[in-house]
Amino acid sequence: MKERLRLALPYAVMLLVAGLLYYAATLIDAPIRLSATRIGPDFWPKVIIAAMAALCIYEIGKRLMMGAAHDAGGLTEGLDRPPATADAEQVVPKAVVDNRKLAAGLVLIAGFVIGVVYLGFFIATALFLALFSWVGGYRRALPVALASVLGAFILLVIFMRVAYVSLPLGVGPFHSLSVLILQLIGV
Repeated sequence: MKERLRLALPYAVMLLVAGLLYYAATLIDAPIRLSATRIGPDFWPKVIIAAMAALCIYEIGKRLMMGAAHDAGGLTEGLDRPPATADAEQVVPKAVVDNRKLAAGLVLIAGFVIGVVYLGFFIATALFLALFSWVGGYRRALPVALASVLGAFILLVIFMRVAYVSLPLGVGPFHSLSVLILQLIGV
């Protein structure tokens, strides 16, 4: 029983933290009440904290009932060495790892983080989605353009109309374009 309690302890601590965070979120004074049908800025933090608490309760129950997590050690045992009966022609040489796509993806992510301030969320996201598809190897222009613009628009609607997250509008002509798009969706 001590072992099961020890396994549940980290989740119990996180549950305590979730309770404290939820209490702190109730102290958020949200003077902006747009209407009875719209949620305020205190809604999403409370939802995330409640989900974290529910997961902690689940994990505590699982650890107390089942103990240690089951592993698949038996399935992978011995895979770190070739079988004793392997012929020389069956041995597959190690593949050369090429990290260029990974590096390009990381550069794109860093570029998005820096560029979103200047380009605005919609333009930066559309460019990111298009370039990420291109780096990934998908080069058909029309589907990439449609998916990028539609994906950026859907994310914009989710963040601005559902989650009420304030997003960067960009500077100069990008700001004007962002304001126009926001007017189109009614923000």
